[in-house]
Amino acid sequence: MPRSSILAPLFLSLTLLTTAHAQNKPAALPEVPEVLKAVKATLGQVKPAGLSLSVDSKTPLTAEQWDAITTLHARVFSFGGSSLDDAGMARLVKLDPEMVTVNGSLVTGNGAAKFGEMKSLKALHTLHITKPTPEAKAGLGTHPTLEVFSSDGAFCVEAVTAPKLQRVDLKHGGASDQFAALLKNHPSLESVRLWAKGYATLSDAALASLVTIPKLNKLSLEFSVFTYAGGLNRLKEIPNLATLDLKDVALSADDLAKLKADLPKVKITFTPMTAEYRAQFDAWAAKKK
Repeated sequence: MPRSSILAPLFLSLTLLTTAHAQNKPAALPEVPEVLKAVKATLGQVKPAGLSLSVDSKTPLTAEQWDAITTLHARVFSFGGSSLDDAGMARLVKLDPEMVTVNGSLVTGNGAAKFGEMKSLKALHTLHITKPTPEAKAGLGTHPTLEVFSSDGAFCVEAVTAPKLQRVDLKHGGASDQFAALLKNHPSLESVRLWAKGYATLSDAALASLVTIPKLNKLSLEFSVFTYAGGLNRLKEIPNLATLDLKDVALSADDLAKLKADLPKVKITFTPMTAEYRAQFDAWAAKKK
C-alpha cells in the first residue's frame, strides 16, 4: 500500500481532532475598554448566553461608558454599587440581556419597569435593595421569558408571578409570608427557596400558598420556625414534591417524625436551628407583635 494511502486517514483524523478542539475551546475574551476600567469592569463567558460583563461603581455609568458597553455585545450583566440608574436601564434594554444581576442601585420603580421590556431576559437577581417597585408589576408580573428570579427584598418581587418562572430564591426580608402568598397557584414553578436569615418574616402561614404550586418538586425552607399542625401537615398535598430541605429550622422531633411519615418518597434534609439563633428569632418576632 502506498505511503500516501496510509497517511491520508491519519491526517484526516488529526484534522478532525484539531477542528473539534477549536470548536470546544472557549472564545477569546475581548479587551476591557479603557473607559470601563474605572468601574472595575471584568469580562467572562456564561454558557449558553455568551459574554458577561460585571461593573461596580459608586456613581452611575456615564454615556461614554455605556457606549463602550454597547460595543462588547454582552448578554449577561452584573451591576454593583450605584453603577445602574434609570437612565442606564433605558440603555440596558437596547442590549437585549439574557441575565441581569443588580447588587445595590439607584433604580426607581419606573426604571425597574424597563425589565419588562427585555424580551430575552431569562434570569434576574437583585440584592441589597429593599425598596418596593409597584411600577414594575405590569411588565415583570407577566414577563414572557423570565425563568429564574432571586431577591432579598421587595425590589422587583413582582417578577415572582411571571408565567414561565421555574425557580424562585427569596432571601432575608424577601422570604416572607407576604411574598410567599404571591406564589399561590403558580403554573410553572419547580423550585422554591425561602431563606429568611436575620428576619422573623416566614412562618406556617406561608405553607398554605406553597402547597398550591402543582409543579413544585424542590422546596427549601430555612432559618424559620414551623410546626406540623400549623402547616407542614399540608406538604403532602404537593403532588410532585421530591426534595424538601429544612435548614436551620426550629421543629420538634415529633413533628419531624410525622412529616417524614407523610412524605416517605421525598428526600428530606433537616438541620435544627441553634439555641442562640432561636433566641434572636424570638426577639425579632416579639417586636412584630
